Amino acid sequence: MKKCLIILLCFISVSSFAQFSIGVKGSFQMAKLFDKGSNQQYYNLTNINTIAAGLVVEKDLNKYFFIQSGIEYNQKGGYKEFTGLAVGGTTSTLKVNYIQVPLHLVYKENINKHIKLLISAGVYGAAGISGTEKGYDQSPSGTTNIDRKVQFTNNTTYVNNTTMVKPLDFGYAFSGGIEWKKFQFTIDFSRGFQSIFPVGSTNFATQTLGISAAYLMPWK
Repeated sequence: MKKCLIILLCFISVSSFAQFSIGVKGSFQMAKLFDKGSNQQYYNLTNINTIAAGLVVEKDLNKYFFIQSGIEYNQKGGYKEFTGLAVGGTTSTLKVNYIQVPLHLVYKENINKHIKLLISAGVYGAAGISGTEKGYDQSPSGTTNIDRKVQFTNNTTYVNNTTMVKPLDFGYAFSGGIEWKKFQFTIDFSRGFQSIFPVGSTNFATQTLGISAAYLMPWK
């Protein structure tokens, strides 16, 4: 139900624009889990390659400022490696697929007749749709392989042999780049506000850094 509400709100906001630009956007990203301070000594966190793609809409507020939103498929996650400093831990690659709705304030400044500088900042809401975790668990009793699907839940009770991830993710994002004719090319950064895991002391948020290309056409 919450996933449907997010998508519905996006399209309601888009349809309310009298005149706007609409187009498509694709991104190549480096995604990782950002440790918010709970387990820094127990895990090494590194990037995995992911993608994002979807629709983008843009409405001008004045000559310099624009509101940009849309809806996209966005892959997040990361690789975590257990350092061996505790009794047991997991080394695995987690990949979580989301339907994401961003909302950005964009500033544009002319560089020359054809190129504009773009700077944007905003927030996003994302609903998890699928995911996988692959790797292995280490414990005093031995090593166990992991190859399982993500279970989306807010349940704070641990379930053995289950990768539990919160169904919703919220965060902030920044972008910078250029606009050339109907194309936009940007470098994008995003980070979640809170841990994506509902159970335990592990406090890992999502983080992405990527490059994007978008093509927008006026819609009246």
